[in-house]
Amino acid sequence: MTSASFDFWGCSEMRESLGLRADSVQQLLERLETVSADSIYYHSVRCLLRHQVVATPYPDDFASWIDSEVREPALAERVAFHSPFDFPDIEAFREHLIGVLDEHVTREPWVGGRVPHSPFRFLRGHLASLPLNVTVHDLEELRLALAEVDDGSIYFHTVEAVGRLGKARGDFAAWIEDALGRSALARRVQEIDPYVASLFEVRAALVRAVDEELRGDG
Repeated sequence: MTSASFDFWGCSEMRESLGLRADSVQQLLERLETVSADSIYYHSVRCLLRHQVVATPYPDDFASWIDSEVREPALAERVAFHSPFDFPDIEAFREHLIGVLDEHVTREPWVGGRVPHSPFRFLRGHLASLPLNVTVHDLEELRLALAEVDDGSIYFHTVEAVGRLGKARGDFAAWIEDALGRSALARRVQEIDPYVASLFEVRAALVRAVDEELRGDG
């Protein structure tokens, strides 16, 4: 990517089993204390890419499992209330999850030992990124590309750029502000939250924001 153009990248993921499982909420709590940060990232951030295939009512794997397998929706809602993007890093998010689970199990100990339908199996993912040979130079070209690239590209530039690559802004917002000088549009794009919307909805919001900017409605 140069200061004058934006290069779209796509991505695909390979999964790796850690051979680790949790057979109760209490065991999930214990596993979260020692499992690798990569696994927590996989189950709380990378799931945004996978949930385009299998839709769930909650954005992360932990809350989804607690709801569907443990049948404890109140705890699932508490777990899903904050996203990893609300914390400075994945380790801070780990401590948050542990605190939520520990407080709930302490208050309602029977929940901790309830036997789920299926255990929670810990995985981690390996993401491969590749250029799509799609380069845009202005807002009109960006709009056309946003409507055509696959969901993996939308995920890579809005989620992975911040979650794994550690950038302060998503790639679209950064380029719109730094290369095009459209700060208001960049702020609007950055405010689109992939943790509370599907990638389909994120794409639609991006296209809508750019369309309104092009019409002068932004």
